[in-house]
Amino acid sequence: MMVVVLIIGILASIGMPYYKKTVETSKATDSIAIGHMLSNSYRMFELDYPGVNLSGSMSNGCNSGTCSTSDYTACRLVRCNYVAPQDWDSSAYIFSVGLSCGGGNTACTRRNNGNGVYANWGYNFDSAGACFNLNGAPSCPQF
Repeated sequence: MMVVVLIIGILASIGMPYYKKTVETSKATDSIAIGHMLSNSYRMFELDYPGVNLSGSMSNGCNSGTCSTSDYTACRLVRCNYVAPQDWDSSAYIFSVGLSCGGGNTACTRRNNGNGVYANWGYNFDSAGACFNLNGAPSCPQF
């Protein structure tokens, strides 16, 4: 019985890091999909409103309110129906658009309260729609 418990303990100690990485990679893949969606919607917004720059992070507060031309926050994408409302606050990643991403990026994602090597994972999306991984995050899918 002791040998069986010992073997199970060894297998669990080996398998747990792989399980955690798989969970984190799944969350990263979700953030890539949402980041691409935000990048594409921001580029559509730029076509509709040339010269208007948005900035900021998405939050649940974005899900309410009306579309206003005086709104220069990221929330305008949701309020003007470029992006569907979502539960932004409970996501494993923080999603931002426009000027807050810097360097000509239209959207970016950063790990929210990550642990260990996953804490600084993130992605940038440029104006051409390309995705770039940050700080050891899994590579963006190539199509």
